[in-house]
Amino acid sequence: MNTTNQKSHRPISLKWKWSFVISVVTILIAFISLSRFKVVIDRAAHQAVESHFQVIYDEACNFLSEFDHPFVKEKTILSPGNQPKHPNNELAIQYLQAIDSESINLRLFNDLNQLIYMTRNNTIPSINHSGILTNTHVKGEDYFVAFQPIYHKESDIKIGSLQMIVKPQGMIQFLMALQRYYYLILGITCVAFILMAIILSHRFLKPLTSLNSELDTIEEENLSQIRMMRLSSKDEWSELNIHVNSLLDKLDKYVTGQKQFVEDVSHELRTPVAIVQGHLKLLDRWGKEDPEILEESIASALQEISRMQHLVQEMLDLSRADNVNIDYKDEITEIYSTTEQVFNNFKLIHEDFDFYMDSDMEGQDVYVQAFRNHIEQVLIILLDNAVKYSKDRKEIHVSVSKSVTQVEITVQDFGEGMTEKDKERVFSRFYRVDKSRVREKGGNGLGLSIAQQLIRGYKGDIRVESVFGNGSIFYITLPIMTDSRQIYRRKQIAERRNIK
Repeated sequence: MNTTNQKSHRPISLKWKWSFVISVVTILIAFISLSRFKVVIDRAAHQAVESHFQVIYDEACNFLSEFDHPFVKEKTILSPGNQPKHPNNELAIQYLQAIDSESINLRLFNDLNQLIYMTRNNTIPSINHSGILTNTHVKGEDYFVAFQPIYHKESDIKIGSLQMIVKPQGMIQFLMALQRYYYLILGITCVAFILMAIILSHRFLKPLTSLNSELDTIEEENLSQIRMMRLSSKDEWSELNIHVNSLLDKLDKYVTGQKQFVEDVSHELRTPVAIVQGHLKLLDRWGKEDPEILEESIASALQEISRMQHLVQEMLDLSRADNVNIDYKDEITEIYSTTEQVFNNFKLIHEDFDFYMDSDMEGQDVYVQAFRNHIEQVLIILLDNAVKYSKDRKEIHVSVSKSVTQVEITVQDFGEGMTEKDKERVFSRFYRVDKSRVREKGGNGLGLSIAQQLIRGYKGDIRVESVFGNGSIFYITLPIMTDSRQIYRRKQIAERRNIK
């Protein structure tokens, strides 16, 4: 029921949101750009028309200024096809007829501004204007108009006036065609940008869609199988896929570790629980009346409970060891002083053993990225095993050395050693080399597994060389910190934490 409601109220896809936004923005940009282009073209067309007809008008005015006498008013207003009566008018009208065109309306006036001749018989009123062609609106239409008095060149006597009214049909047709093309291009551009926005948003968000689909299919059972496909592009999406895969790896590791923890604990607790249960049943039947049996059963039960406590603590340590690189990422440890301290503690506790320490790092501060308690814990595990399994030759050697990039700690004993089979499995959980004396030696077979998890968590390595009957050598390698600024910063963090 909830799934259905979630699907029915699903939000609008990010793809469509981005498509809408990109479309609106690009269409707006296209509209503004095309509008500005249209304005520029209109202005250029008007300027071209003005320039062309202005030249014609100026030449006409110059020609008319050559006349000696004013133009004479005829009985009727002359137009093309009418013959002027006065010779002074005839030459002027012939010239005006020669430059006449469909777009031009020429009007010739005498010195009293009386209309003598016009090339077009239309209803456009006489318009007083300057001698420069200027765009003017008349009855809702655009015209270019110029009006200028004509003076004789030499005497400055006014002989008349010339008015030019231009309605450029070609330009109008051009602008109308331009407007049609403008709307056509705008429409095509809008459609193209909408399609492009959809395609781009789909292509750009495809990795996110794939990621969403993959994450929807994740279940606990298939967690180890689901991973994001590596992208060939080196961008933020490929980085996101890498981070998601890393997160899935960690999650898978946590889930697997949790399962293994539960399985291992339940398996290992069976024996001590069965022992405690057996002693309690024994006491319940008849042992509580026998002081000897009562004391033995209580002691055995307490011993098994202690073992269970130790087992649970080790299992918790083991589960936490998987996360040391995250939980203790700011910790640093000076390796020589830490090793020396653990070495001296064991030397003090086990006086019957001969301990030897060799190092080429004495007096040098060499730091590794690790929590000091964990390094101590690993060394304690190795030295404790060395003591447990050294019965005849009680001698233990510890050495610390370094190379350019790594520091190495070795712990050598001369005890029982291991077979090849034991060496392969010695770091496995709950594996014990000497199963016949488990109770006598103590331990749950988790120490070396914890040590391995801790060292690997800090990007190090632990390995063993052993000869059965002649002892074992454990090698620990850890990367050295070489960035002095990082070392100083982490020391400051540790000091502030200790003050608190």
